[in-house]
Amino acid sequence: MNAMTHNPRRRAKAVYPGKVAIRHAKEAAESMGIDPGGLEICPDGTIRIFDRKAIPTAAPKDEFEEWLQAGKLG
Repeated sequence: MNAMTHNPRRRAKAVYPGKVAIRHAKEAAESMGIDPGGLEICPDGTIRIFDRKAIPTAAPKDEFEEWLQAGKLG
């Protein structure tokens, strides 16, 4: 068996997108009226942009959490 033979146990190399591709995806989302609140970059090169309105915000559990989220604790 030579080195050119297919090895099924060998993992495919990740192909992450570059900064320019991410910037273009963000600009495209903004041009469609989406307010980018987060993004996911997958090893296969997929870029997912999440609308800020679709991201759930955690409600404060108690008064301490409420003050912390409001920035009243320093």
